[in-house]
Amino acid sequence: MSEKTSGQIFVEGFVRAIPWAITFSVAVLLTMSIALSMVKQDLKEMIQFAAVEALGVSLEALTSQEVLPLIKQNIKEAIEYTVIKVDNRLVAPYATKSAKK
Repeated sequence: MSEKTSGQIFVEGFVRAIPWAITFSVAVLLTMSIALSMVKQDLKEMIQFAAVEALGVSLEALTSQEVLPLIKQNIKEAIEYTVIKVDNRLVAPYATKSAKK
């Protein structure tokens, strides 16, 4: 009687597991396809509803009287900050050199 090595035992177990893996994979795929086909229309409606509601809430928030002035103020401050930084970094060094000449 010949003894099997651990490699041979591993290969035999792996070969036996392959058909089971294929069987379970096919079963899962069939089950998922059936389940998705049953709820496909509901999913489409939910996605559409979520998109419409998100747009509605976003537009409502942007057009409210509380948010719009804050946006305008932030834009104004961003422009002022940019002008000051450009003046300090680009214009000021050359202005002092030309004033000294």
